[in-house]
Amino acid sequence: MHDGGATVPLWTRAVADERFRADLIDDPLRAVAAAGNIDVSAEQMRLLEEMDVETRTDLVTEVVRKVHWAGGAARFGGVGPDGRIGGLPGT
Repeated sequence: MHDGGATVPLWTRAVADERFRADLIDDPLRAVAAAGNIDVSAEQMRLLEEMDVETRTDLVTEVVRKVHWAGGAARFGGVGPDGRIGGLPGT
């Protein structure tokens, strides 16, 4: 769903752009069409369109949460046994 120029993957845009994320939840087809060069498959669009808003909200929120957790773990380490990111100080 792009015109051949540089594209941004659907989920990259959803994580990085809060407004696009809200629009994607509200109306996926309209959000992708308005955004321009989004790299999204027909299958992804079909699945998003078939979901009700609550299910789509849960999916998008979970994707964003996982990406942010993975980024935090990459920068600071995993969650330690005490619940702190990076584990116990000095370990």
